[in-house]
Amino acid sequence: MKDIITQMKDTSELMLDLAFSTILFEEDYFAEEVLELEEKMTELCFKAREVIIQASKGIKEVESLSAVLQIIQAAEKVSNAAVEIATIELRDIGLPKAFFKTIHLIEETITSLIVPENSAAIGKRLEYIEKETGMQIITMKRDGQWLIKPDGKITLKAGDRLIAKGPFEALSNFEVFVLGKHVMIPSISELMEPDSQRRIREMLVEMMNLSQLSVDLAYSSTIFYNKEIAEEVLKVEEKMNCMQETVEHEILLFAKVTDNVKLLRGLLRLAWALETITDASVEMAKVVLSGVALHPIFVSAMGESDEVISKIEVKPNSKLDGLTVAECGLQSDMGIQIVTIRKALTGKWEYYPKGDTKIEAGDVLIIKGSKEAIDSLISLTATESAPNESGEV
Repeated sequence: MKDIITQMKDTSELMLDLAFSTILFEEDYFAEEVLELEEKMTELCFKAREVIIQASKGIKEVESLSAVLQIIQAAEKVSNAAVEIATIELRDIGLPKAFFKTIHLIEETITSLIVPENSAAIGKRLEYIEKETGMQIITMKRDGQWLIKPDGKITLKAGDRLIAKGPFEALSNFEVFVLGKHVMIPSISELMEPDSQRRIREMLVEMMNLSQLSVDLAYSSTIFYNKEIAEEVLKVEEKMNCMQETVEHEILLFAKVTDNVKLLRGLLRLAWALETITDASVEMAKVVLSGVALHPIFVSAMGESDEVISKIEVKPNSKLDGLTVAECGLQSDMGIQIVTIRKALTGKWEYYPKGDTKIEAGDVLIIKGSKEAIDSLISLTATESAPNESGEV
């Protein structure tokens, strides 16, 4: 059961990464891979339901396992939304070209690089490159063949193409390590796009950020059984719903100045899929808000996933106390994404804090990253790996 839940979380998140990669890099292969993973997800969902039915004994256990089932169904909805995003490219529906040049505006960025002949990364293991740069290599292409979730012990060769994701702050480290230089990002003014298209693009980029944030917060609320974080998911959904209505209105206005029907369909489909992801996140959060206790096996499974979510409280005079997000190096050096910070002074949550945000004693950080990176952070400050009743560290 634990293994099935872990696989479902990892598979749905990989599908989302590949779906975004499909539209950002216009790669049909990623879309086809998403469709194959959909079959795996369907099989995992069936097995999970079967195991839950067989394991249910007594009213309390039935309630806790039914809550797990609701989260599983929400993860399946996320994977379905990933399929919708992927088929934008596969069915040649299309998106504006300018959209592909603004990936750096997404909080958890995705990049594509080809290893040059003189790269210092040649001969280095993928796991070493990930540790040094803070970026996670989700897929690579070698000799015409794509490798999904490549083994960390693979060593790089010239000509390898890498698709990696991670905090935007870690992107320059990755580029310098692999390419020997930082790639200049085109300014928005260079895109020469109509105002109506610019407004749509900006809203869709923000919706991509919100959809990812909602998933991170939803899993965080369940792992730490924290109703305060679960409430934040509902706030994100409310904002997403407003943006969905606005972007639909803008797309219809855009229809007056373009005859490219495929473009309009792509924009509408992307907006719908992003809202679906947020709706699925709300279903996860509502498990916590309902007060039904989650089965212990769920939290255990989350600790075994590829990307671990954890929570730390900053202690007075600790290594993080007094540093800014940029200075602490969690994102740029360790590849640990700070999803949100609850400031001790105001008690409010700040989503995806900027580099100049100051970390202070009493602040609570929700973070995510590889298990290895999170374990490294434990040596710097106390880290909570399991929830308690209050959801506090």
